[in-house]
Amino acid sequence: MFNGLLFFIKFGWKSDKRYVVYNFLCQFISSVIPIVSVIIPKFMIDELVGKQRVWVLMMYIGGYTGYLFVSESISNWLSLHAFTLRTKLSADWGLFLHERLMDADFENLENPEFLDMKEKANKFLYGDWQGFSYIFDSALNVMGQFITLIGIISIIATLNFGMVILFIGLVLLSSYVEAWAKKRDMELSLESVKVERGWDYYGQLMEDFQYGKEIRINHLEEWLLHKEKAYADTAVEYYRKRNSFHIKSGFITSALTFVQQIIAYVYVAISVVTKSLTVGDFTLYIGTITTFAEAMRRVMRGFVEIRAYGMYYEAVESYMNIPRRMRDNKREPLQDIEHEICFENVSFCYQGQEEFALKNINLTICPGEKISIVGENGAGKTTLIKLLTRLYDPTEGRILIDGMDIRDIDYEEYMDLFSAVFQDYKLFSMSLYDNVKLAGQENRSMIETLLCKVGLSSRLQTLKDGVDTFIYKIFDESGFEPSGGEGQKIALARALYKNAPIVILDEPTAALDPRAEFELYQQFNELVDSKTALYISHRLSSARFCDKILVLKNGEIIESGTHDELIVLKNGVYRELYRMQAQFYQEQGE
Repeated sequence: MFNGLLFFIKFGWKSDKRYVVYNFLCQFISSVIPIVSVIIPKFMIDELVGKQRVWVLMMYIGGYTGYLFVSESISNWLSLHAFTLRTKLSADWGLFLHERLMDADFENLENPEFLDMKEKANKFLYGDWQGFSYIFDSALNVMGQFITLIGIISIIATLNFGMVILFIGLVLLSSYVEAWAKKRDMELSLESVKVERGWDYYGQLMEDFQYGKEIRINHLEEWLLHKEKAYADTAVEYYRKRNSFHIKSGFITSALTFVQQIIAYVYVAISVVTKSLTVGDFTLYIGTITTFAEAMRRVMRGFVEIRAYGMYYEAVESYMNIPRRMRDNKREPLQDIEHEICFENVSFCYQGQEEFALKNINLTICPGEKISIVGENGAGKTTLIKLLTRLYDPTEGRILIDGMDIRDIDYEEYMDLFSAVFQDYKLFSMSLYDNVKLAGQENRSMIETLLCKVGLSSRLQTLKDGVDTFIYKIFDESGFEPSGGEGQKIALARALYKNAPIVILDEPTAALDPRAEFELYQQFNELVDSKTALYISHRLSSARFCDKILVLKNGEIIESGTHDELIVLKNGVYRELYRMQAQFYQEQGE
């Protein structure tokens, strides 16, 4: 029940101890104020209807107002500072979740169950518009109300202890009803995660400028708005159902409160009429009973919240403990040699699919070898690269590097072997310099040289701030949006700058015309020099200068050899593809 609370307190303590301390002190001070507020007025009223001594009244008034001023000032100071620290804690929590996301296996990022789990983990501290650290606030409120209750119960017990028992019973019954409503609310909250994720997706999609051209040119406005509205309507229906439980529990709680107040007021009024209580006592006990009922309800409501939030914490635990197969391995170091990579009977099937994307791949990549991987859409080219770069692990078979299974190699060290430009490469809204450097070492002159070598020298001359110009205008109005070809060239410069021993180009030149593509491949081949390189393309521009060409079809390697070897194969797939493209280019040139 309290695992989520303990986790949060530990996390808050680690983030900033003051956050926990300030909140505890603030709650303690606030919890004493109601006790003082029901005791002091009794003495004031008794003095007013009794001896009416001015100096005594001034003492009561001065003491009471002075106490309220000091305690509320300190409480306000603590509360505001705690709120500032809460923003830091919120940022730390976001970084914690993102760190777990970065460490997660790539395949999880395409898994809807994992994405739902992430959203449920977020609900632990952000959920249902309750505000950050709601569970901690609930726990502190319980602590503070306990302190209030101790003082209040002591006062009521002097009137009638049986009334204390009756009131506790009524509050427990009320809390049971609220617990039932909260549990059903939480269950529906978790159930609605997928719908809320869909709602967020369409909302963010229409705010993302990268989709702006597609939306306008294809008149997608009404279509997308309809989809967003469908998700929104479903989400609203979930909220309506959730609120219906609270409406029912609220009615029952109000009825029980009504019964409690009738009993209290009648009993105290009769006691005053029969002269067993003074007017000041009447004020004291009525205030005490009202405070008791509210404090008791808050205590029980706090317990209900803490218990209910345990459902969210289960998602946090699942999210924190999701297996990281890629990183949790033997962590063997790589040998300091030129690396040979072997695929041994490698097959792979994507999660949820029945057909294998790759079947029985056997392949050796020698150090410094240039390999072109060709084939039609869906042949398995990109999947092969994803396995080589350990974005996925094989379903069957194994991949070896220098005789070691790559699953036994330290993941970070293994990833340092590769520079890659994928067909769906991404540029960041940062400077051109940072887009090439990324997390690498500073070397401005090398970055400028590489950008010129990949064909961006003329573009650089038009940029006011040179390599310090921002890509896109999200953070800088003077930023620029690269064309498709320019973006690919920036990604190529980035891959070269990493200076890894194995370079992969996964159809990075699709936005270039055939001549520009061929020239870029030739230039890139020279820049790669003695590194191992793998080229993937629908077009065969890279094939002629490669040491080996692999032809994939339906997930299998059906042909392997040099250009000269494959072009003479009768009924060969490579020969057919090459002649089709050559004929197309000839027709285009006529």
